[in-house]
Amino acid sequence: MTDDRIFVTGVGAGTPFGLGVDALLDGMLAGESRVVALAEPHGSLAPGYGGEVTLKARDLRSLPNSRDMRPGTMTRYTFLSTLALGSAMAEGEIPWDDGDGALRRGFYVASYTNSDRFDKYVRFAHHVIDKDADGKPVIVDERVPTAIRKFSGFEFLKLMNNMPTAHGGIQGRCQGPCNTFLGSPSGGLQAIGRAKLAIQDGLADTMYAGGVGSSIHPQMMMVRATRKLESSSDVAPDQAGRPFDQDATGIVPGEAGGCIVLERASTATARGANARAELAGYGEWFTPPSVNRGVPPTPAGPVRAMRRALERAGLEAKDVDVVFAHGESNNDLDRIEALALAETLGPRSADVPVVSMTAHVGSTEAAVGPLNAALAVRVLETGKVPGALNRGNPLPEYKGPNGAAPMDIDAKVALVSVTTREGIAAAVVLRKIE
Repeated sequence: MTDDRIFVTGVGAGTPFGLGVDALLDGMLAGESRVVALAEPHGSLAPGYGGEVTLKARDLRSLPNSRDMRPGTMTRYTFLSTLALGSAMAEGEIPWDDGDGALRRGFYVASYTNSDRFDKYVRFAHHVIDKDADGKPVIVDERVPTAIRKFSGFEFLKLMNNMPTAHGGIQGRCQGPCNTFLGSPSGGLQAIGRAKLAIQDGLADTMYAGGVGSSIHPQMMMVRATRKLESSSDVAPDQAGRPFDQDATGIVPGEAGGCIVLERASTATARGANARAELAGYGEWFTPPSVNRGVPPTPAGPVRAMRRALERAGLEAKDVDVVFAHGESNNDLDRIEALALAETLGPRSADVPVVSMTAHVGSTEAAVGPLNAALAVRVLETGKVPGALNRGNPLPEYKGPNGAAPMDIDAKVALVSVTTREGIAAAVVLRKIE
């Protein structure tokens, strides 16, 4: 492993606030929520609202290598991931040639799934499902070939789980390590942590790392409603996302893509890059949920992940100036996360601002970690921290500040943490470059 420091030289996002991290941060500083009533058919699905990205295919055209991108071959997940990566490349003024540098450039991205338009699945099911003698639905195997012929070859390529990575690899001219992380909202931070290791292990000099989520996809909305995880339909959309708040009713659907650019310090210096922050530490931990579809039984997992990230950064809890947390807006998981933050930060819990995007854009699945990391970079640069939106009745376990007004701080160290009901916790430490 090399001892080169690793710098963040670009940050990117596609969110309900628009293209770029500044659009997201400005909206959060203004105390705005982009969670709104959804148009049909989404509006008929519980809870009927969410944070939807309104960017279109034409918005790709201003981004690096966008002429190689064909939105018609992308699912919603791939489209959002491509937007985020292109945004990070453009913002970081990354060279995107096909030369020898491409051999030392890679892309890691996380995604819950790669689902496409739900009506296509319904049409497929209509062709292959029949009822048995008892009236129960069954799949008729001999009908499957006929049903498959009703889809083009592109349909199956679009649905492959690694398509966000494939499109990103083309867009970023990556001939180095490329991979997809699946399974939980922590995946985006895991992608960043593993990208850091890829550089340290000498596999790459530049890594793009990010995550994507579209929990307003009908399939995901119905899955969460079945599991009774969705927020209440009776709550006003802009009041629904309530991280660490006793009045939270459940997960608020949302969507976004987030990405950061990591470069070996010597590589960034050689090309005259603007080093935005240092990725100083990474930690992760897995604790099996206590019951099926439950949450981790204790906060031990996220505590271990955060402490490991701080230790690897050569820092302690007393050095943390601001925290960017998950804040799912579901009391069972938020309690675990709140306890973990209180245990990690100790006596400083009451003073360290805790930022969550959930109230502003809803649940963005695997995008939450990379978006928070990108926000952390901007906060380290600007010193401007968003207030706590919709956190007027905090959980007893939550010990942090609750002021709704934004604040100015001299931030030098940011801790980004994602706690998940799947039991996977991940954390990164970003340090301001003096």
